Amino acid sequence: MFPSPEGKWINVHNLAQRAWKTVLSTLDEIEYRKLYQTRHTFITLALDNKMDVKDVAKLVGNSPEIIYRHYAGQSKEIIVPDF
Repeated sequence: MFPSPEGKWINVHNLAQRAWKTVLSTLDEIEYRKLYQTRHTFITLALDNKMDVKDVAKLVGNSPEIIYRHYAGQSKEIIVPDF
């Protein structure tokens, strides 16, 4: 998704050690978290913004069943639509 300046795959370990830690260390109000946690944030925000579960699953390389089991079931907000 985000190629290196040379157009190659980014080394995740290198990104996490050099860029990720450096950026987070400059943000006083945000404590350190693993880069992988951004995946959970993306999935949760996509579902909260009414993105279709099948589309989210395809984007992140999971099945809709996994998205329902681990993410969609976490929402505490229940909305009853107008009929």
